[in-house]
Amino acid sequence: MANGKKKKSGGARTGRRSQVRARQGQEGPACPESLNMPGPSREEYVAGVLEQIGEFEEKLGELESDLESAGWEDAGDYLIRLEDLRLQLKAARTKSEELEAATDAAWPSVYEEMEAALLEVAGRVEDFASELGRVLPE
Repeated sequence: MANGKKKKSGGARTGRRSQVRARQGQEGPACPESLNMPGPSREEYVAGVLEQIGEFEEKLGELESDLESAGWEDAGDYLIRLEDLRLQLKAARTKSEELEAATDAAWPSVYEEMEAALLEVAGRVEDFASELGRVLPE
C-alpha cells in the first residue's frame, strides 16, 4: 500500500502473504522471546491476527448491508457464501487460541497454519467483494 492506495492483486494469491504480513507489521513468525530474536512477541502477533480477523468481519458486515440494501431478490447464494466466510473467520479465531497456547516446539507449525488460514480468508473475502462489486448496482 503506497501513498494510502490499496494495491490490486488481480486475484493472484502470490502477493497476499506479503500483504498479510505488511498489515500485521512484521516480516516473519513471532519468535519465542527466550531466543532473543527480533520480531513481535507472540502476544503482539496474536493481537494482530485478531485485529485482522475483526477487519474481515467488518468488511463482511458492509458487504451484507450492501447486498440487503440493493433489494436484490436473487441474493440467496451470496448470503450463503457470506455465512461460509463467517464460519471460516470463526475457525481462524479458534486457531488464534491455539497460537496463544502453542509450545515453542509447536509454534512454527501452528504459525504456518494461521498464516495459511489468513491468506485463504483474505483471498476469499477479496474475491467475494470483487464479485459483488460487479453484480450490485452502485
